[in-house]
Parts: sequence; structure tokens; C-alpha cells
Amino acid sequence: MTNPTHRENQYAGFLPPRFKERPDADDVAIKTWTVGTPLSDHSVPEMPAALSLFFDLVGPSAQRAGSNGFAMLWLDRHPHEEPGWRLSIGHVGSSDDIETAVAKPLARLVDAMPMAAFETEDWHMTRPLWRKRSEPVKLVFWGSFADHARAILGHGDGASFYQPLGAGLRSDNVASLLPMLEDLLGDPFLIGGMGFEDAMRLGISLGRAHLIESWIEAGGAEKEPYFRPMRIWHQAWLANALIDPAVASLAMSGKPAMPALDFAADSTPGSRRKSLDDLSSWLTTVFFTDEHPALRNAFVAGVQNAVWLDSDLQQYLQPQQRTEIVQGLMPYCRWFLAMALYNHLGNLAAGNAREDQIEFYATLVDALPELAPLTELASQRDIELHIIRIEAARAASAFDTLVLPFCDLLMPRRQFDAERS
Repeated sequence: MTNPTHRENQYAGFLPPRFKERPDADDVAIKTWTVGTPLSDHSVPEMPAALSLFFDLVGPSAQRAGSNGFAMLWLDRHPHEEPGWRLSIGHVGSSDDIETAVAKPLARLVDAMPMAAFETEDWHMTRPLWRKRSEPVKLVFWGSFADHARAILGHGDGASFYQPLGAGLRSDNVASLLPMLEDLLGDPFLIGGMGFEDAMRLGISLGRAHLIESWIEAGGAEKEPYFRPMRIWHQAWLANALIDPAVASLAMSGKPAMPALDFAADSTPGSRRKSLDDLSSWLTTVFFTDEHPALRNAFVAGVQNAVWLDSDLQQYLQPQQRTEIVQGLMPYCRWFLAMALYNHLGNLAAGNAREDQIEFYATLVDALPELAPLTELASQRDIELHIIRIEAARAASAFDTLVLPFCDLLMPRRQFDAERS
């Protein structure tokens, strides 16, 4: 997580690796089938023997075929569809090659159970579907994907930085493997230190997790199966996002160990919220302290405004809630923008502004012309007066696309001694 040009990493070789063969997510094709007949209800049944055999065979078979990919068995939790088994196979390459890579075990499965094509899409299109309706039951990797998973799950300090292992799960548990999908195919996190947007992203994640638990609790047992995919997939994303802060903390003396999320099968919204509170306390103690006020405020803003800032949650908002959230967001938007402008205009006056910062500032002024009169001689009071003139809705719409990236360019990234190799 330190600057990539910084090579004095005394922990090199001792920490978990980043995925070296990361494909473009658009190049990962995923084909999904319905398998078997519809289920009677939303309880979790035993895995059929034919599916169990398929998962025993598919990894070695695909490995021999030279494929890099994964297979996932999941239960469909869509509230308006019949519950049933779904099988997804991901492959780095064209969709035409998927069945070739797993031809023999797939042929056995077709002979044993009824199957029908469900959809074929790339990673970006499939992931939203899973977050809404997929309860994963079994996951296996092969090729370079499997190599990376083994490097993380088999690391001697794995329990210190990898949430499922820290919570005591076996490495072959589906919940242990789910965060690997984000580590393999998601956007790399905390590259070059911890920046402004990184801090807010962690805050949003914790805030979203609390909201999901509140919805599960309010919906009761009847609605819980339909919220379950969102909870499971978000917990997996959070587990992956915490790898790098946890790795960084290993080189910080006198800091507490990272607490674990609650992965227990009998966990409740209350017990899971308790683990989220413990994690939030750990993050504020180790990373978001008074010594780093910009990062601290970005983190707090993310926690408190997750509904507005997280695109996955905005679909659940009522119109009247949007107005309330925009108003709640405005103090942070104005504070962040004022802080970034004060730094940028000061850099201009001192001749220290970088070209990328100057270009981005021009884009910001195009979108928010109220800032155009400001010059490098502007005082903090001048900056605040011009920001107040910006209409709340326009400022809020520019928050994640312009204000946050501008802050990220202007605020120093916090550097760490330990980083993934």
C-alpha cells in the first residue's frame, strides 16, 4: 500500500501477494444454468450427489485444459422466482470456450440432472445479479485463480489479515472463498497508501453493512432469505477491503489486532452489528485518528451517508428520503470542497500545483461555475462564501464524481511500512 516507487519494504516476501495475473473483468465470461427442478421453499437443501461430483471433478479438469476460472453453485433467492439451484462457471476468455474448458464434468452433470441455460454475461454484468439474488453454496477456483487463493488462504499470518480465517472458518468454506472473487476481479484497493476516497469507501462499507442488518431485522424471518444475498456478498466485499489495512497494521507497534466479522451460521443482526462496531472502533483507533483529520472525516461521512453514496442502496430510497440525505450530506461536501480548494489555491500561489490538479480543477469549475471567480489570492472566507452559493442538489450530484476525486488528488495519502507484495 505504499508508493509503488518505494522499494525499502523490510517485509517483502513475508506478506500476502497481490494477484499478478489480473485479467480485465470484461474478459471474464460467466455462464449460468438452472440445475435440477425447482425447490419447494427457501430452506437450504442438501447438495445433490451429481453436483457434488461435478465440483470434485471440475477444478482438475479445467486446470488440465489450461483455463483460469471458477465454478459457483448458488441458490436463487429472487422473491418472485421459484427457488432452485443455479450453477455459474467463470472463464478468462470468450463465452464460447467455457463449456470446452469444463467439457467432461459438465457432460456428466447434463446426463444426471436437467439443466437449462440461464444467462451468459461478463463479470461486471453478473455481479449485480449475484448481489441481489444469489446465496453461494460451493465455490472452487482453478488455474492462476486457484494459485492466488492458495497464497492467501495458506499464508502463515492469514488469520491476522483475512477475515474468514480470523473468524475461524475452514479455508474450503464458501464464505472463506467469496472474498477471493473481489480480490481477483475487483478494483485493487489501497494502492499507493490510504487516500481520501479509500477512507470514505471503508466508511460507506461499514454504514451499508449496518443498514442491511437493520433491514433484515425489520423484515423478520419471512423476508430474511431475500436480504441474505446482499448481506453475504457485502460481507465478502468488506472482508476483502480489510485485507490491506490489516496487513499495514501488522507493522504498527502497540496497535490492537483486527477484530473479526461474525460469519457464524447462527449469527443474528445484533451479533453481526456488534462485530461491525468493533471493526469501526479498530479502524478509528488505528487509521482514522485526530492525526489524520481529512481521512477521519471522510470515513465518518461514509458511515453516516452510506445510503446516498452507495449506488447499490439508492434504488431502495423513497423520494422524501433523498431530500433528507442530500441535506445531511451538504456539510461534508462543503467541508471537503473548502479544504481541497484552500490547498489547491495555496499551491497555485506557491507555484507547487501539479498539472493533473490544475486540469481537474478546470473540470470542477466547469461543473460548478460559482467557483470561477476564485483566484490563488482567495482567503478561506472567500472560498466558503462561493461554496455556499452552490445549489445543494448540484453539489450533491458532483460529490462522488468531482469533489471526492479532487480531494483525493489534493490530500496526502497516508503511507504504510507494510504492503502486499
